[in-house]
Amino acid sequence: MKRMLSHPFVRKHLSQGMKFIVAGGIGSLIDLLSLTLLVEYVSLDPRIAFVCSSILGASFVFIVNKFITFGNHERKFAHQIFKFTMVYGVAIALNAALSTALHAVGLHYFISKLLAIGVIAIWNYSLSHGFIFKKKEKIEPAVF
Repeated sequence: MKRMLSHPFVRKHLSQGMKFIVAGGIGSLIDLLSLTLLVEYVSLDPRIAFVCSSILGASFVFIVNKFITFGNHERKFAHQIFKFTMVYGVAIALNAALSTALHAVGLHYFISKLLAIGVIAIWNYSLSHGFIFKKKEKIEPAVF
């Protein structure tokens, strides 16, 4: 087990995974708190609030994941925002659809959203790591 945990691939994904969970957890708190505010205090329909709160949480997650989780300081900000929007746009749509479906079958809007966040998290990590914030590998010149 110790040998497996010391492997560079495992160490990298374990470290990134933990940071992703923390960033996602805070993003989820932003999502859930804004959802509650929008539904309870602004009287917004939960179906609309699901999307609005997701956008707020995702915006926070983009910044944290770019600079902290994946340590990507490349200046391709617009390109990464485009890819992030593609990935998280689908994630937000799936999250809203799942939240709405769970709410429609009788679950409280908050519980519906919480379950949807958990399901979509795996999709988000996989594509954030391998697509959005993937760094170009530095190729060392061959020595002859």
